[in-house]
Amino acid sequence: MKKISFALFLSLSACLVYGGGYRVSLQGVRQAALGAQGVAMHHDASVAFFNPAALAFVESKVSIAVGGFGVGIKSSYQNQQTLQTAETKNPLGTPLYFAASYKPTKNLAVGVSVTTPFGSTIDWGNEWAGRYIIDRIALKSFFIQPTVAYSFNDWFSLGGGVIIARGDVNIRKSISFGSKDIGFEIDKKGAKGTGMNLGVFIKPSETLNIGASYRSEITMKAEEGDVIFKDVPAIASTKLPFTAKNFNSTLPLPAEFLIGANYQVTPKLMLGLEIGTVQWSAYKDLKVELYNGADVYNSEPSDKNYDNTVNYSFGAEYLATRNLAVRLGYKYDESPSPSDSFNPETPTVNYHAFTGGFGLNFNQFTIDAMAEYIYGEERSFNNTQYNFGGDIMSRGFVFGLGLSYNLNY
Repeated sequence: MKKISFALFLSLSACLVYGGGYRVSLQGVRQAALGAQGVAMHHDASVAFFNPAALAFVESKVSIAVGGFGVGIKSSYQNQQTLQTAETKNPLGTPLYFAASYKPTKNLAVGVSVTTPFGSTIDWGNEWAGRYIIDRIALKSFFIQPTVAYSFNDWFSLGGGVIIARGDVNIRKSISFGSKDIGFEIDKKGAKGTGMNLGVFIKPSETLNIGASYRSEITMKAEEGDVIFKDVPAIASTKLPFTAKNFNSTLPLPAEFLIGANYQVTPKLMLGLEIGTVQWSAYKDLKVELYNGADVYNSEPSDKNYDNTVNYSFGAEYLATRNLAVRLGYKYDESPSPSDSFNPETPTVNYHAFTGGFGLNFNQFTIDAMAEYIYGEERSFNNTQYNFGGDIMSRGFVFGLGLSYNLNY
């Protein structure tokens, strides 16, 4: 039997629709309001995800931060030659985060963060032109990161954390078999991987913070996942791949390096800049093994050929009153996917994010809120592996609400 190509996307990712590739930066509401920058900030425990070294400069003995976001993104497809069009019907995504830190001494900080940096749903439906690549994908993930940080003096600290990644994935697509479409679905709960996060934090003066962090590549392993076929013709029902019950696959979550600075221009005005690079070149292709006991079917790899990317963001925070801070930001995130292997399972385009928000301080408690408009540049693609092309664009919004508690010495 001729091999059937299964374009499976097993990432535990929400950046299906936001950010280059499948990476999204929504792990702190204050950070998100400033253009998703956080590597040079040290206001509460949520900084552990962005830069573990910053925990040592959190001024509170105990810090707790919790928050969540609503993400609404739509992607549209059109083919100028065939006049075919499609639009995703995605439900609202809800990334969450929780972080806590404790300083047993003035110089030592320990903490843990729980974030959902990858997890959302994209639904093209089962009648559009690209249904043989993807119908629907639903993903959930958690990063659990225990962290330790130490400040050697009043201007320099180092920190590190272990990342324990867990996630679930459900993917549906159609398979063309003669004049008939066969339904194909995979489901896996408990995909896993591990990595690390290292950082350095420097305070050359009372008005300047500089931070840098490195997050290692994480190889997510999906093993013994479930495979479901629907409407298989009798002539094929006793042969692989249609007899497969399980699947194995791996996916790299790429390494990332961030560097940034915050400068207190006046007692009321702070400006920030952050630059990051993501090592997307680790994602060359996706291989999936389907099996039923000892019978194994290795599907044709789905080519990705991602390129490394650079992103940057700007942010400003103004203390309007003693208790009210107003924030604005901007972030640019480029797509790592070349046009000849672009895949609508991850409709990644170059994104411009325009952000704003505010923070209200009530002694030990702070309430943060933010909103964001996401503008994705329209792009043309022609996937040579699947002979599928057209134009695609994405637009959307994000809103977030967070609460932090800081107990001082």
